[in-house]
Amino acid sequence: MIRGRWTPPLFGVAGFALALQLSQGIAQERGTEGLPPEAVLEVSEEHTTAVLPEMDPHWVYVLDPVFPHLIASKIYVVDGDGPRILGMMNTGYVPNLAVAPDRNTLFVAETYYARGTRGARTDVITYYDPRTLEPTGETVLPRGRFLVVPKKPNLALTTDGRYLLSFNMEPATTVSVVDVRERRYVGDIEVPGCALVFPTGPTSFSMLCPDGSLVHVRFDPEGGEPEIVDGEPFFDSEADPVFEHAAVSRTDGRVFFVSYEGRVYEGALQPEGLDIVASWSLVNEEDRAQGWRPGGWQLLAYHAPSDRLFVLMHRGGPWTHKQPGEEVWVFDANTRRRLARVPLAHPALSLAVSQDDSPLLFALSEAASLTVFDAVSFEEKGTLEGLGDSPFLLYVADE
Repeated sequence: MIRGRWTPPLFGVAGFALALQLSQGIAQERGTEGLPPEAVLEVSEEHTTAVLPEMDPHWVYVLDPVFPHLIASKIYVVDGDGPRILGMMNTGYVPNLAVAPDRNTLFVAETYYARGTRGARTDVITYYDPRTLEPTGETVLPRGRFLVVPKKPNLALTTDGRYLLSFNMEPATTVSVVDVRERRYVGDIEVPGCALVFPTGPTSFSMLCPDGSLVHVRFDPEGGEPEIVDGEPFFDSEADPVFEHAAVSRTDGRVFFVSYEGRVYEGALQPEGLDIVASWSLVNEEDRAQGWRPGGWQLLAYHAPSDRLFVLMHRGGPWTHKQPGEEVWVFDANTRRRLARVPLAHPALSLAVSQDDSPLLFALSEAASLTVFDAVSFEEKGTLEGLGDSPFLLYVADE
């Protein structure tokens, strides 16, 4: 016997296909006659997709930039009454989200590269159906958008919901304007040196500037020259900066900024611009002696029906402003009196509160858990663990 490498018989693709057809034909002829019922497997070729009901006030949208692999970010839809996950959207590189006032559309600013991690770059506003979570169209942003850790003020709708404003830095600082009703790009507005967008009217917005002031912009939807007016500084950007994430209420036109040292600056949304109307402190001398100060990422939430302001607080020294909150402090925004302190089992970096008459408070931790509280009694309703990889921002309807 000659030992050597075994050579398979010549059996090409055509032969294999013929054999497969013959075996299938024999199986079809035989059918399932004589087989026991448990041996017959019904195979369905139709796949159904769940459709969500209309958006509920107790739903919260959790944006996860997925820091381990940023090109595949996600947005989770969570029912706070569970709490439980209802659905999930796949989005592009470090997205930003905005919810239409009529709750009929989700707007996501996304970035894609032709080869995944390289190649031609495309920046878009994508329109998603909130019931199917499927895209229904997109508008290209020809001048791009600011690629940074997601921040809510990077993307915002004007007060009537007609225009979407997207902040950009290329390195010139600009704001892209998109008409979401007609789904068209209107243009870009250059505002040197200032950042983020805080809509103040149907065709106006304000931005934060390095000197502690706000700049006010009124734009022409038909492409005319914008009107840009500089404001006066309202905080010391060197000694005590404010957090970028303000609590903004389109419902009653109130805005709350808070500084690293716990100073609150209240603003009023007006077509002429964001006007700072009051200032007060979150902490008294005893709190300050114990080291209490605000911290986190999306650290403020405001409930318009009750005029309550919710703030993440922790104990730490100067420049610990990114440290998660150990407690949520609740204030009456009118009397400026602290109403409650809510301890957190999971230190939180972001907060949101639903805007209905039976509100829920959402606290998002660095460990990817979402804890839900009754925002009136502060009773803990439940915690959802393992929510994505690195969830960062929270959105609710009617903010």
